[in-house]
Amino acid sequence: MNYVWANKKHDELSKQGVIFFHSKIEFLENHPCKLYKIDEKFGNIYDHTHDYFQIWYVLKGEFLHSVNRKKYKMVQGNLFVIPPFAVHRVEIVPGKQMQIIGCEFLPHFINDRFGQFPFSKDFFDFAYLEHFLVDENEIIPKVALTGSNDLEVKKLLEEMYEEYTTQKPYFELLLKGNLLKLLSLIIREYTKESMPGMDVKLHKYRHVIAKAVEYIHNHYQEEIRLEQICKLAMLSKTYFCYLFKYFTGKTFNEYLIDLRVRKSTELLLLSDLSITDVCFWVGFNDPTYFSRIFKKHTGVSPSYYKKNAMKE
Repeated sequence: MNYVWANKKHDELSKQGVIFFHSKIEFLENHPCKLYKIDEKFGNIYDHTHDYFQIWYVLKGEFLHSVNRKKYKMVQGNLFVIPPFAVHRVEIVPGKQMQIIGCEFLPHFINDRFGQFPFSKDFFDFAYLEHFLVDENEIIPKVALTGSNDLEVKKLLEEMYEEYTTQKPYFELLLKGNLLKLLSLIIREYTKESMPGMDVKLHKYRHVIAKAVEYIHNHYQEEIRLEQICKLAMLSKTYFCYLFKYFTGKTFNEYLIDLRVRKSTELLLLSDLSITDVCFWVGFNDPTYFSRIFKKHTGVSPSYYKKNAMKE
C-alpha cells in the first residue's frame, strides 16, 4: 500500500476525532489477512476506520452498525463489507447477545498490483473489490444474505477461521481461495433487487431450517421421511419444502441423497467395508439403487471409485 497516501488520510481522520486502526499493528507480521470471532463482551467501537477491508458476519444475536450517522440493526445472517478509510461504528444492544465472525484483509492479498494507488481496472482481480471501493456515502452498511448463499458464506468463513487459527501448511492459499469465493457470493447479493420483508422472513425461519439440516446430518444413516422433518419443524409440508429449497438451494430429497453419497465416498476411501456394507451404513437400503445414484453423482460406479480414487 502507498503509505504516504495512507498516512495523509490517517492525519485527516485523526483531526476529526476518528479512531484509526493500522494494519501494521492489527495484523500478524507477513499475514495480510486475519480471521477472528468476538461477542458482546468486546464492547462498543465508536467512530473508527482502518487501512484494510473488514467483513463482519453475524452468527448469533444482534448489534447496531452505523455508517453516515445512520444506524442499522444487524441480526443473524446479516453482514457488512467496509472498505479502507471508511468511518463507521459498532454498538452493543444492552441485554442482547451477539457473536461475530470477522475477516480483515489488505487489498494486496487479492493481487499485489492492488498495492498501488490509484487502483486500476485493467486487470481481472479488480472485479473482486470494485463493488466495495466506493465513496463513503455509497457504502452498503448491511446485507441480508439469502438462500443457499447464506449457508455457503457461513461455511466459507468458518473454514477460513479454522485455517487461520490452525495455520497448517499452505493455509494462506486456502484463505485466498475462500476469500475470492466469499467476495463473489457477496457481490451476487449486492446485485440482487431488495425484497420487502426479506429480513423478517430470514430471521424468523433460518434457525428452523438450520435445525432441520442439523437433524439430517445427525440421522442420515437412518430412515428419514419428509413428513417426520416437517413435524419437527412444525411447518406444513408445502411451506417447509419451499423454505428448505430457499435456504439450501436443494430439495429435501436432493440434500439427503447428496449427503449420503458424500459420506459413502469417505467410507469407500477410508475403510475396508464392502460396497454393500457402505450402502446400508449411509442409509441406502438397496445396493442396486445405491450404485445407480452413486454413479449419477460421481460419474463412476462405487467399485471403480473404491479401486481407483486413491490409486497412484
